[in-house]
Amino acid sequence: MAWSPLGTQFCLELAFGTLLGLCLVQRAPLGLFFHRLMGITALLPLLLAAAGPPLFAQGSWASPVSLASGAAIVGFPIFSGPLSSRKRTLGAAWSTACCGLALVLAVRTAPGVEGAGGMLLGSLSAMATGAVAGGVGLAMVVGHWYLTVPQLPVSWLKRLNGYTAVAMIASVILLTASILLNADALAAARTPLLGPWGLFYLSARVAVGLVLPLLFAWMTAGSLKYGNTRSATGILYASTVLVLIGAAVSLSLQDSYGIPL
Repeated sequence: MAWSPLGTQFCLELAFGTLLGLCLVQRAPLGLFFHRLMGITALLPLLLAAAGPPLFAQGSWASPVSLASGAAIVGFPIFSGPLSSRKRTLGAAWSTACCGLALVLAVRTAPGVEGAGGMLLGSLSAMATGAVAGGVGLAMVVGHWYLTVPQLPVSWLKRLNGYTAVAMIASVILLTASILLNADALAAARTPLLGPWGLFYLSARVAVGLVLPLLFAWMTAGSLKYGNTRSATGILYASTVLVLIGAAVSLSLQDSYGIPL
């Protein structure tokens, strides 16, 4: 049984998006259980990213990706522990930075990523994909938290929804830039990206994983204007499913063309 480098990248993307979102809500009165729950949600993919390659003989425990992922794991007791919001924020920021570094190192090994410009664009694209997937999932959980903490200000969910919308727009821009930068290689591929099959998967990536969730973010913002957190949570639940499908299609495209799309 083998472990794919794309599996490591997917785990790091999910962890990065969740951790970045947690940085935005560390001061929210959500309670210790919330921070532990979402902390574990980030911890599990980090553990897989760090331990997956060496356990399946696909890498070393001392590899840069495993070490950076391990450094991110070190922050778990801080950003999910019974500490002050300031300390939790610092812990979440540390883990986000280390996870981002691990993601950059993982993208660097992609076969189609060449040169400093390609690595920068590929890394930012992978981070944006993770920010969308992790951010929408986190916003959906926060939406459910209004059932147990009714006095929680709606502004916190508005902040997370805005964060995910910005991440979606950034992902569209970076995806377009990646296609333009690698136009020749994508056209010369065995299955050209702008051919029938390539366009089918690219359309699914954009429409399902980005455009529809962006529309749902706008609908969520409309519900939150009236303080309707239940409707907003339902919309975010559907959006979470869509962005996870989009992230899976993104990895499938990267497997075919060698660059994060």
